[in-house]
Amino acid sequence: MKIIRYSKNIILPKKKRYIALGVFDGVHLGHQKLIKLTVDKARKNDGISIIATFDPHPDIIINPESNVFLLTTLEERISLIKDTDVDVFLIIKFNKMISKMSPEDFISKILVDSLQVKELFVGFNYKFGFRGKGNPDILKKYSKIYKFKTHILKPIVANNIIISSTRIKDYIKSGEIGKAKKLLGHDITISGRVISGKGRGRKLLNFATANIETPSDKILPVNGVYLVEIKIDNQKYYGLMNIGIKPTFKETERTIEVHIINFNKKIYNKKLVVNILRKIREEKYFSNTNLLKKQIENDILIAHKMIEQYQVSSI
Repeated sequence: MKIIRYSKNIILPKKKRYIALGVFDGVHLGHQKLIKLTVDKARKNDGISIIATFDPHPDIIINPESNVFLLTTLEERISLIKDTDVDVFLIIKFNKMISKMSPEDFISKILVDSLQVKELFVGFNYKFGFRGKGNPDILKKYSKIYKFKTHILKPIVANNIIISSTRIKDYIKSGEIGKAKKLLGHDITISGRVISGKGRGRKLLNFATANIETPSDKILPVNGVYLVEIKIDNQKYYGLMNIGIKPTFKETERTIEVHIINFNKKIYNKKLVVNILRKIREEKYFSNTNLLKKQIENDILIAHKMIEQYQVSSI
């Protein structure tokens, strides 16, 4: 999969272009269906499949005061999509100029003149253009004028629920990890760089932890302790992740800490990819560090039992 940043004079392979258009936040089951339709159609007709997305998220530019939270960073979206046989991942920089384009201008100047779309694939609720005035009906109308075909994906339902990024965000914020994963079709991922912490994990509790820095607009689950799978330098490990404010130490800043089981290498400044598997417990206050240490020991015992279950189920 080639990763290309959009420009007016973009150069793409001289083949028929099948484009899936959207933000693809979370790359959930609905997005995956849309991507597969695009890839299959391109292959069948000896064309190229293009996933065209926006960065930053349009709402960040259109409604800067709205506190937009994302399921996936751009890097995480790329990682999830790169294994889907897509030919080109196209990043369109979303700025004030793009936000003020009328739906017809977006279609004629970007989709037709620049990208030379052969067939377009969007979700049933897709909106684009100035103030979101563009929608699937508009695309259908102009596709007849500009001689390209538009495919509108109907709502994808799981457990009688229409899959949407908004619904998944609600599940994650309330700690309903299992429900979120069913709609995503993959694990919830948190990725970031290891930064320095206060060293309490090793010094006071004898449990080394890695503090992870994430973007401020990345959505996080409710505070608590989670069983996780950690990827470092293409190696996978199991561990525990704590999200919270460390009430035992009377702190107020929300942080993410990971304890990697049976691991003692130095990983400061390294990139970690953390997949959340299950929630173990809520964040708790302890009157002293000895009680906290005993709880962590118990958390690790619980984690080992869960890990055994995961390893057996994957055989």
